[in-house]
Amino acid sequence: MFRIEKQDGLARLGELNGAITPHMIDLRSPGELADLVERRPPEVARELMPEAYEALVREGEVRKLVLTSQLPRSLVERIVSFRKSDPSPLYLPSLATPQNASLLIYLGADIVDNAIALRSAAEGVYLTESGSFNLSSLNELPCRCRACESRDDYDSDFHFLTDHNTIAIEREVRLARAMLKAERLRELVEVRAKANPETTAMLRIVDSSGRDLPFARFRRSKVYPTSEDSFARPEIAYYFERMLEIYSPSSPTALLIPCSARKPYSLSKTHRELRSRLGRAIRGVNEIIISSPFVAPRELELTYPILSYDTPTTGMWSEWEVQFVAERLAEMLTRFESVVAFLHGGYRRVAEKAGEIAGKDIVFVEDYGELRRVLERSGKVEFDLYHEIFRHMLSYQFGVEFEVDGVRGRYPNLEYFSRGERVARVDVRYGNLDIYGKLAEFLVEQGIYAVRIDEFDVKGMIFSRGVIEADEKIRPNDVVVYYSSSIFGVGQAVIPGSLMGEVDGKAVVSRRKYRGGV
Repeated sequence: MFRIEKQDGLARLGELNGAITPHMIDLRSPGELADLVERRPPEVARELMPEAYEALVREGEVRKLVLTSQLPRSLVERIVSFRKSDPSPLYLPSLATPQNASLLIYLGADIVDNAIALRSAAEGVYLTESGSFNLSSLNELPCRCRACESRDDYDSDFHFLTDHNTIAIEREVRLARAMLKAERLRELVEVRAKANPETTAMLRIVDSSGRDLPFARFRRSKVYPTSEDSFARPEIAYYFERMLEIYSPSSPTALLIPCSARKPYSLSKTHRELRSRLGRAIRGVNEIIISSPFVAPRELELTYPILSYDTPTTGMWSEWEVQFVAERLAEMLTRFESVVAFLHGGYRRVAEKAGEIAGKDIVFVEDYGELRRVLERSGKVEFDLYHEIFRHMLSYQFGVEFEVDGVRGRYPNLEYFSRGERVARVDVRYGNLDIYGKLAEFLVEQGIYAVRIDEFDVKGMIFSRGVIEADEKIRPNDVVVYYSSSIFGVGQAVIPGSLMGEVDGKAVVSRRKYRGGV
């Protein structure tokens, strides 16, 4: 039986008959997992010899996807299509290398093998996660695995290479498992993909697949957008699309300012100085913070990934970066009557380009005194920033509106209240809102991020088979409300809502429960 323990996008951490997945099958001694793999001859055999085809077919818990085309687009489309339509454990035979194993797992592979390791050994090829070498060309071995450390004990290069190449793939699978558990698999995939044109192409193709893939919207791990390929990662693409959908500024005037290394921005020395020097002049003005690759309204600075990213701060902006950020900033500028910018260097170039795209005149100022005078003459609408943070975070996360009348706590650890009862708090670990009582009931009534469970008492973990139905918008790590006729509670999703009730394993980790059904 296959149980999913954690999911991140298409990649899953699980257990299959006692083996931890993702897993590598060693074809020299396949073990019990190989017996669970379905046997299905090539489709051409079905047409040529239908009776023989049926005789050779063996059903199995593990689905086997044999890919004849090695073209990057074909590989990605076949694997992603399977993973989106079938939650069964997936075996990708004869594809894994130390260089691409993490990418195959990122695409949804649960099981790979060492077929290429064995074939490469027969060809005298030494595999590493950074590429391959002819063994005869190596004066020293770049690896310290047990095979490399005892190379002189082998009776042939073939036997040595079968061991080393297999170890190299297995080591990469283990590393991918650890990174998946730590919610950092994407970072590993980007590092590996850069070293090969085919894997680079595959990563770019899956990134273009759209936001319907079940990648987590909120994480405890940081985002490191260090390259152009990083800018296309699902969390960043989702953030921009969702932010532009829900952003509704209160003021007719926008102030553009640069980012800071410290997050949240408001706690940084530069942003504290800015607000202190401007005093009342900044009240009633919407702030927009510019960085690479993000553009963030102040109202969403506590939201993932804005709260949890780190990027190189060299002060140098490529033309590609300027264009990328400017295009997204331009969409925000159209929502304002006037735009003021306190920017220099690359940040100013971004604003200038955004102004051109949006057809907006931007007033650039050079010092605090001038900035204060310009803002004092600008149109304003007074608003409570902490309430606006709640309104935007709630809309971003759940797509609803809910009235609150009180805020407590020290920034950024804000708590929100309705009629004296706490209904939400900012969870700075994940960059989202954790919710309570009345707001949880409201979501159930709306049928939003809700999970209906069978009649049992929740002790901490809700397993998938205990779920009757779930909102299909739910993604891993989402805050959800579970309920039955006798209890309801708040938890965190482990798997997508579309899989709850359909697969074995964990579905929701309960954070708190309340007696009485909804």
